[in-house]
Amino acid sequence: MSNSELASLFEDLADLEEMGGNRWEALAYRKVAASIAMLSEDISDIYARGDLRKIEGVGDAIEKKIIEYLKTGSISKHRELKKKFDIDLRTLRNIQGLGPKRIRSLYESLGIRNLDDLQRAIDDKRIAALKGFGLKSQESLKKAVEIFRTTGGNRIPLAECYDALTGIAEKLKASGLFNVVEIAGSARRMKETVGDLDLLVVTDMPEKASDYFTHLDEVQSVIVRGETKISVVLRIGLNCDMRIIDRSSFGAALQYFTGSKQHNIAMRDRAISMGMKLNEYGLYRGDSVVSSLTEESVYGSLGLDWIPPELRENMGEIEAAQSHMLPKLVEYSHVRGDLHSHTTYSDGHSSLEEMANKAVSMGLQYLGVTDHSQSLLVANGLTPERFRERNSLIDRLNERFDGFRLLKGVELEILKDGTLDLPADSLSEMDWVLGALHQWVSDSLEENTKRLVTAIGSGLLDAIAHPTGRIQGRRDFYRIDFDRVFQACADNGVALEINGFPTRSDLPYDLVKRAREYHVTFSLGSDSHQREHLKYLRFATAIARRGWLTESDIINTREFERVLSHR
Repeated sequence: MSNSELASLFEDLADLEEMGGNRWEALAYRKVAASIAMLSEDISDIYARGDLRKIEGVGDAIEKKIIEYLKTGSISKHRELKKKFDIDLRTLRNIQGLGPKRIRSLYESLGIRNLDDLQRAIDDKRIAALKGFGLKSQESLKKAVEIFRTTGGNRIPLAECYDALTGIAEKLKASGLFNVVEIAGSARRMKETVGDLDLLVVTDMPEKASDYFTHLDEVQSVIVRGETKISVVLRIGLNCDMRIIDRSSFGAALQYFTGSKQHNIAMRDRAISMGMKLNEYGLYRGDSVVSSLTEESVYGSLGLDWIPPELRENMGEIEAAQSHMLPKLVEYSHVRGDLHSHTTYSDGHSSLEEMANKAVSMGLQYLGVTDHSQSLLVANGLTPERFRERNSLIDRLNERFDGFRLLKGVELEILKDGTLDLPADSLSEMDWVLGALHQWVSDSLEENTKRLVTAIGSGLLDAIAHPTGRIQGRRDFYRIDFDRVFQACADNGVALEINGFPTRSDLPYDLVKRAREYHVTFSLGSDSHQREHLKYLRFATAIARRGWLTESDIINTREFERVLSHR
């Protein structure tokens, strides 16, 4: 049993209730699912203390369902609804363009229960004839399924599993059975999504160490238990490999198992060009070990500065390391505030005060509160009058804080013609204005680009939120000429946001690196919709590092007064 399993169960319940037309029950289940997913401790420990009601969204009825799950491993209401709708909701709801109502329609009209059924219906062109769908919907679903199969089917956002992975690593370190424990693989590189997890360890007690690892609460089952490699399935749904490494070759192994594949190929080619060979056991000249103990010694023996894991994608880092030109990457400790968050005034689930208190507890100096503007009705967007009401409350709250400020902000809809969703006098009352595309996005590259460039040139925006519009595993980039957008941002002093929300991770790191060449400034945002989401600021910082950014490239590293002066 795990928090993620229970959160997914409540998401299922929300979808099933919505399919049955019970909107309010669905909203309640979604709220508690989000709360449980963000918990920093195991739900069973909270239950043992009698504190379930302290979880946001948990009342009497939901508390009983949580207790039922903890005692039996299931929820009777879920079983009851699944009999009515026997559908693979967890997969289908991740297909862009499919919500509960459409999933029900496909189920009742075509008997579609899972992804394979959907694929066959698309291939047979049966969806176009359905009421409420049509040929355009069929083509959109075809593309969405392709995206899911290639990017979303077997990977999850790093932010959704990072706490579990670091928690396992900390348990291993605290056990007294391990001399060294290091995270490796794509998680060490802070890649936005991961397909599996890797740990490298040194131990003098391999049997006891293996036994300890396989019996962790986080482990669901054991795939294989060998002498040097133990593979398990974690309760969060990912495989995790623990490799036992000889201390003498740990540096070479860490370099090798961190990756990326492209970086390692380039490293091996470099070794060959210097008359050596490189593998997970060490750097060799003939049969003699040149270096293997530390990563620094391996890189150094190849004439390179040590390369931070986030940069290891074979995108120029080896050449920069040879020339001693690697950037001094931004650190999370440099980040003073978060410039993208939402509250209950729009589509958030935490109040202004709750968001502020959480930000203070994290040591932040400021939080940009960027509730949606009026045209985004689905997100309860605010009119100018409601923004003034909210801003007045922000002023009152700010009087209570010492060394912390809430910024009056807005995530502002960029309209079809590139004009903005609020008048200039309303925007003049804001500390931070994010421009965003959510609606009316065209298939035309020229239309989308012109719309963005027009808004950027208005002189009223501070930054562009989640610029590509992608949603991991569900929606690809909007069709945009990014080089024109980057140049417009540079010309007009408008920042590009790096959005750390798990399904966004936008700008992606490769576009961050490309935009940096235009001398664009960047902002970091968690895109929090409840207080627990503020931790996603760390993952925005990770993308910034993967994009070669330094402290001076990022607005959030500045003190509050200097953030305002950006305007």
